Amino acid sequence: MKKFLLLSALLVFILTACAGPVAQDEPEKLTISVSILPQQWFVDQIGGDRVRTQAMVGSGDDPHTYEPTPQQMTNLADSELFFTIGVEFEAVWMPRFESANPDMKVVDAAAGIAFITAIGAHDHDDDVEDHALTGSEDDPHIWFSPLRLKQMAQTMAEAMKATDPQNADYYQSNLETLLIRIDSVDAEIRTQLEGSKRDHFMVVHPAWGYLAEDYGLHMLAVEIGGNEPAPETLSQIIALAREYEINTLVIEKGSNVRLATSITEQAGIQSIVEWDPMAYDWPASMLMIAETLHQALN
Repeated sequence: MKKFLLLSALLVFILTACAGPVAQDEPEKLTISVSILPQQWFVDQIGGDRVRTQAMVGSGDDPHTYEPTPQQMTNLADSELFFTIGVEFEAVWMPRFESANPDMKVVDAAAGIAFITAIGAHDHDDDVEDHALTGSEDDPHIWFSPLRLKQMAQTMAEAMKATDPQNADYYQSNLETLLIRIDSVDAEIRTQLEGSKRDHFMVVHPAWGYLAEDYGLHMLAVEIGGNEPAPETLSQIIALAREYEINTLVIEKGSNVRLATSITEQAGIQSIVEWDPMAYDWPASMLMIAETLHQALN
C-alpha cells in the first residue's frame, strides 16, 4: 500500500512538472489603455491576440465629465502604452495617470492630424456659416473621418511596433488589413450618399463635424458648447430646420429628449434617431450613420 502511494505521489509530481512549462510558454500580451472605445477597436484590429486593451470612456459615458473607476486605475497600472486622442478629460486626468504609472508611454494618437474647430451653432444669414465656440477649441471627434483615422492607425501601429518589436511584422500586417477596411467603409459611405437631394443634417450635439467635412455635408447643431440654446437661438434653429427641409433629428446617448421632442414638434421633423459617438464597432457605427443619412437626405 505504501509503495502504491509513493508511486502515485511520484506520478502527480511528474505530471505537474511537465504541465508547468506549457503555461509559461504562453506569450505575454502588450497591455494598452486608450481614451475612448472607438480607439480600442482600432488597437484591437492592429494588435489582435497579442494585446490586452481597455478604454477609459465607454458607450454612454460623457468625456466632458468622466472620472475613472478604481478598476480602471488598477488596469492602468499594468499598461505599457496609453493612446490619447484629445478628448476633454485628458487635460485633467493624464497627469494623474502618468503619475500612477511612470513607466507607461503616452502616445498622442492624433499627432499630425489636421483638426477642425469645434462647432457651436449656425446663424441664419444669406449663407449658413459655422460659428466657433467662444475661446475656440479643436474638435476631438476625428474618428468620424476615415482619412484621419488611417493616419491615427499608422501612428498607433508604429508605437506598438516600437514597444513590442518582436511582433512588429504581425502588427504591420494587421495594419495593412485595417487600412483596406477603412477604405472599404469610406467607399460604401460615399455610395450611400451619392446623389442625395439635400446636404444639411441636424444634430443635438455637434460631434459629427468631420463626417460633414469629409462627405461635403453641412451639420446644423442645436447645442452650443454643450449647453441648450437660448430661446432666440432655438427659434433660428427651428427656422433653419424648416428652410432645409430637415426630416430627422440626431441625438446621442444622454441627450435631452425633452429638447429634441420640442424641436421636432415645432419644426415638423418626422423622426428622432440615436447615434452613439462612443460606439466600439467603428465600421458598424459608420455604416449605420450612412444609412440614416441616406434616408434623411432623400
